[in-house]
Amino acid sequence: MSPKAVVVTGSNRGIGLALAVQFSKRGDIVIATLRSKANAAGTLLASLPNVTLVELDVDDIATVDSAVAEIEEIAPDGIDELWNNLAMYNIAQKMVRARTFSPTDMQRIFHVNVTAPTYLASKLLPVLEKRKTMKIVFVSSCNASFDYSKSSADYLTKAEAPFIYGASKSALNMSAWYFHNQLNSCGFTIVPIHPGLVLTDMNPVGTISSEESAKKMLDTVDALSAKDEFFL
Repeated sequence: MSPKAVVVTGSNRGIGLALAVQFSKRGDIVIATLRSKANAAGTLLASLPNVTLVELDVDDIATVDSAVAEIEEIAPDGIDELWNNLAMYNIAQKMVRARTFSPTDMQRIFHVNVTAPTYLASKLLPVLEKRKTMKIVFVSSCNASFDYSKSSADYLTKAEAPFIYGASKSALNMSAWYFHNQLNSCGFTIVPIHPGLVLTDMNPVGTISSEESAKKMLDTVDALSAKDEFFL
């Protein structure tokens, strides 16, 4: 298999870091975004072969444009896949609940979890179209599912899952659907994917490691093409 060129957002820790490690091990060219390259000095991410770091601070939407320009310079022949992994769970460790809701909290979480990844995907469409793979992955969550949320109320209470996070991931899923609806005929494969109950800083009661989640997601996405119908 020829090396791919992939973009992974939120790559400094957790699932994003595990994805970058897996792609690097395979010999793929990895463009890993993170808030600050300076803070990555001396970390595992900075030491990985075939990995180039690009700053992307989604609190400032203008950095999406500058990151896209840098990605175009790094990969002038295009990229194969975009993995939109970056997400926010809480506001500075403050749980957003029904009784403590504020519009500012909701706007920030929706901006990070929906607006920024959707905008980045839109801006990178011409870069993806330079290659044949054309895959966009939106890392979602089981918290976006009514059925899961109803059947797992005890777990979600234990995990202290903020309701705005689930709402934002529902919105992200719908963004993925519309991307699929508009771009599938052009050869794009759009994949909203649940990474599993991953043990991370965001989810201290997860049941699988970031490494296991990344491997399973890669296997799943590798097997999919634009001909598959997985929006059921």
